[in-house]
Amino acid sequence: MSAPEGPVVKSLVYKGYPPDHCCCDSCLRIMPDGTWAAIFMTGGKSEPEPENHIRICHSTDSGYTWSKAEVVHQFADRACLLSEVYVEGDVVTMFVETHTGRFGDWKVSTTRSADSGRTWSDLEPFVPAPRRAFVRNRFVASWGEWFLPLQSYDIVDDPTPSPMKDGSFKTPYDAALVSGDQGKTWAQSGRIEPCHAWAESNITELSDGRLVMLVRYDGSGCLYRSDSTDRGRTWTEAEPTSIPNPGSKIRLHRLSDGRICLVHNPNSATSHPNSKRAANCNRNPLSLWMSDDDMRTWGYRQDLIDFPGMLAYPDGIIDDKEEWLHFTFDYNRHDVIYVGVKLPDGK
Repeated sequence: MSAPEGPVVKSLVYKGYPPDHCCCDSCLRIMPDGTWAAIFMTGGKSEPEPENHIRICHSTDSGYTWSKAEVVHQFADRACLLSEVYVEGDVVTMFVETHTGRFGDWKVSTTRSADSGRTWSDLEPFVPAPRRAFVRNRFVASWGEWFLPLQSYDIVDDPTPSPMKDGSFKTPYDAALVSGDQGKTWAQSGRIEPCHAWAESNITELSDGRLVMLVRYDGSGCLYRSDSTDRGRTWTEAEPTSIPNPGSKIRLHRLSDGRICLVHNPNSATSHPNSKRAANCNRNPLSLWMSDDDMRTWGYRQDLIDFPGMLAYPDGIIDDKEEWLHFTFDYNRHDVIYVGVKLPDGK
């Protein structure tokens, strides 16, 4: 399929309406058959609520138009949301977290599709992850191992109550899951300290083989960083960076020429008079930064979207030719929007 024309293109994927008003945790993936899929959580007025569930929209014209949203998983008595989706060969794997509506009785599972997202398997427990955990974007290192950033709230004996009530959200831990056999088995790395309630970490690799994890750390006004020099088995203490962040999810991509792309909200404000939930209104603009010197500097900076409102949780892919970045984000927690960005030439 041909790439869109122009430096930045946009289209509306899904508009939330009551009773399915809320939209969150969207991602864009290219399916094994070449079609595109936008997968996201919707349902209810906000998150977390028991009505939260997962839907998918398909595009056969490179994101210009999108199909009507179809339900992937929805339960009468439990909420479910996605935290990562990856495509490997002909199989699409999605990580799903289910709970009773306020993160009580939290379970981590996977579901798979062998027909490019048209049908999905029943949920299967993801045993390598601790109880009550979020699994984030997979990273494949140059030596072939797979890495999944992990944040766990599994610090109490009884996993049934909500961590919003027992205090677990205040004392989580970060780590990485490592697989040397393409996801058949996983081992957990050493823990990363300090951490915050919503780490939503991403991993990338530097030219010398070091791994870097960028971590959301609410209230600090910036991202934190942890490094690993032993292929992800142990990690340094997380330290603040000069990358501004209001408390929001980011997305890292590494190109084959070593350049690193960061899609994020470069805003250091941590409060807003119009926001009842921390600094949500400060998730603006939505920008692309690129580094060609192992993240020492970010020489390329482009604001992609800056219209008023909350522009949150960008997640997508780099095309095979490494010419375009494609992703979705949620606008004010009620719309899912697609963005295509022509990448600058690295020569």
